[in-house]
Amino acid sequence: MVAHSAEFGRIGARRPEFQLDRRSSWFDTLIVGAILAAILFNLVLGPLTVIGVFGAVGAFCLLRWERLPGMVLECWPLLLLPAMALASALWSEVPFTTLRYGFLFAITTFAGIIVGAGVRRTSCINGYFFAFATYSVASILFGRWVGWGDGPGDAFAGLAGSKNASGDMAGVATFVTIVFIWVMLKKRRLVAALGVSALLPILAWILISSKATGALIATTLASACLIAWLVSARLAPQARGGIFVASAIIATLALVSQSLWLEPIFDLVLDASGKDAGLTGRSDLWAFGDNLIAERPWLGLGYHAFWLEENVDARYLWDMMGIAGHQGFNFHNTAMEIVIHLGYVGLVLAAIVAATSVAMLVFRSIRAPGFSNILACTLCFFFAVKMPFEVVGFDTMHFATVSIFAALAIGLRRDGAGSLRSARLRPRAIRRRKLA
Repeated sequence: MVAHSAEFGRIGARRPEFQLDRRSSWFDTLIVGAILAAILFNLVLGPLTVIGVFGAVGAFCLLRWERLPGMVLECWPLLLLPAMALASALWSEVPFTTLRYGFLFAITTFAGIIVGAGVRRTSCINGYFFAFATYSVASILFGRWVGWGDGPGDAFAGLAGSKNASGDMAGVATFVTIVFIWVMLKKRRLVAALGVSALLPILAWILISSKATGALIATTLASACLIAWLVSARLAPQARGGIFVASAIIATLALVSQSLWLEPIFDLVLDASGKDAGLTGRSDLWAFGDNLIAERPWLGLGYHAFWLEENVDARYLWDMMGIAGHQGFNFHNTAMEIVIHLGYVGLVLAAIVAATSVAMLVFRSIRAPGFSNILACTLCFFFAVKMPFEVVGFDTMHFATVSIFAALAIGLRRDGAGSLRSARLRPRAIRRRKLA
């Protein structure tokens, strides 16, 4: 016994007093926070955003290499759309441009998969909160105002590229903050929950001041579903399942019938705020998009092969819509944007992958309504409401692309897979403590 004690004493003496464990949950939180912060602060960082995302993805591959095979096996369907974006260089009129942007899109989606399925669930929520909380406070302190059509006054864009992006970020930040407060309450950290609650009025002000009608409507509807799902998680399994299923059914029916109610509400909010609905110009934009689809309906033009300076049609639309910077513009409809660039084949592929992932997410959330699952359901609902009026999950280096792929990855990840991989590392430490 003395010999054993001496042996362990010598082993312990060779170990550093302070050892940085690469398997710490804080590494996961930092990776998630770095990915999201690099994208959220894109207007400030510029080209450094790409370096930041690449660095965070590289850090994950280096520090969490043992998780890569399982993550890819679980979430491989999410890689099909970026794979098609890269393959579209074969028929694109600008193959090198398509390859370059297709690669950036693949990295963006892979970063989303890491956020949703590569890190611990608690670290996913923590990283989301720290990134969006930091951005929201910085946006209030250093943000800017932009012109807003013929409406009264200016709109708050913060540190985002536009008022609509500012509204979307405030919406996602609201969901993340609510979930984080709920986590703190569950852990009985009342002071932390109270302190974090102070962020909600700030987010509400950003959301209203941005005058982003779509974000305001989507945030209101999704927040109601989020609170209902969080409350149901604390009830008995039967009651929990009933509330979750009822909310999911209502949300699905709302999405299916949104052509009947969303546009009138959209116009009502615009009228109440003093903005003319006709100023959106989406009807003319969509008519032009329909003509493009008719020319190459099945495989499209190739990823990112339309919005280019050398494209006469793109310059015509930029001038028609008053986009002086010729950047950050799209057809304001997710399905149309996908069909124009990847054809109906790409749209069907995206729809099948998204529908399968969301179905698995809802099923697993009913069985085990964890906080990350509930947040993922809320994000899916929020972005689904916006898809008829905005482009979601199809841009490079965009927080919405990372968020939607993260939510879908949460639906595909197998419960306990990450903990089982980590569990193999624990017995050695447990045996060492017992022997000591």
